[in-house]
Amino acid sequence: MNSAILMTELGVRAPAEVESGDAEIVAAIRRGERRTALALCARRHGGALGRVCMAMLGSQAEADDAVQETLLAAHGAFDGFRGEGSLRAWLFGIARRRCARALERRSVTGSAVEQTELRLADELLDVRRRAESARELLARVRPSEREALLLRYTGELSFREVGEAVGVDEATARKRVSRALARLRELAREKPPRGARRDE
Repeated sequence: MNSAILMTELGVRAPAEVESGDAEIVAAIRRGERRTALALCARRHGGALGRVCMAMLGSQAEADDAVQETLLAAHGAFDGFRGEGSLRAWLFGIARRRCARALERRSVTGSAVEQTELRLADELLDVRRRAESARELLARVRPSEREALLLRYTGELSFREVGEAVGVDEATARKRVSRALARLRELAREKPPRGARRDE
């Protein structure tokens, strides 16, 4: 399984280098219109935040909670946002920290992610198995590299924004993503996805 297929299995697409388009949100923050800024953040970035949190946590319920916590934390911190980096990177940095805390709580309490088995058609079950296999491979990538990869491809952040979100420079962010992709390729060669044949 190559990296492009792997990212498709995770339900993500390659990021488009788009302009932030967050000027309206930043203007609302500067005017002190925090409620408006929050609504715009949720509308513009809520979906991408949800995908990143789901990829990091593996649970829709926990991902939804993490997105809500992220937006509430952003609302409370709008006054401290100076606009030195992109708003997207700032939001994804908050989300990353929320997910890390959720994972820490999970490991401390020993609680497992609840999974409900649903009766699915064979085709849907196969998609699920392949996605689980992709997540298993991702779990074997170094955490700092995995989160950079997820922010880049699931969150659709530029390398500069990935660096801002995790607190490193753009070159380091590029290296982390590159190493993560190389590790995924290596792991995919070692073990075929569950339910798939080696020759696929």
